[in-house]
Amino acid sequence: MHDDAGDRDGSAPHQHEQVAHEQVPHERLTLAMLPHPRDPFEEVVRFAYGYDGYARFGTRLCGEMANRAMDHVLQQGHVPDWLHNDLDRLRACVWFEARRWIVLKREPDTRSLIYVHRLVDAIADAIEARARPEAVPAVDPRPDRP
Repeated sequence: MHDDAGDRDGSAPHQHEQVAHEQVPHERLTLAMLPHPRDPFEEVVRFAYGYDGYARFGTRLCGEMANRAMDHVLQQGHVPDWLHNDLDRLRACVWFEARRWIVLKREPDTRSLIYVHRLVDAIADAIEARARPEAVPAVDPRPDRP
C-alpha cells in the first residue's frame, strides 16, 4: 500500500506549497527542463510543480493512477503502455510523487527515485516524439472506388 499524498488534513502547507509555481503547458516543455537523475530531489519537485495533477485528474484519480504506474514500474521495470506519450498522465504521476514525499517530509527511497526517473525518461520520449515530423502516409495503390 502506498502513502496517499493527496489527502489534505488542514495542517500548515509545506514550504513548497507556499510558493506559487508557474504552470508550464506541454507545448512549452523542453528536454532542458527535465531533472537529471543525479540532481537533488528538489529539482524533481521544481519540475513537477510546473503541472498540477490534481487540477487535471482530481485527487483520487491522480493518486490511483500514480500508484498503479508505480506498482507497474517496480514490478515490470518499465513505464506501462497506457502512459506512453501521454504528457498529462506522465506529468500527473511525477507531480503526485513529488507531493507524496513533500507530505511525508523526507527524501524518497531508492525505488521511488528509480520510478520517478523512469517517468521523466518517458516524458523526454514524449517530448521527442512530439518534435518529430509526422510520418507521411503511404499512397493507397488501389484505384478510387465510385
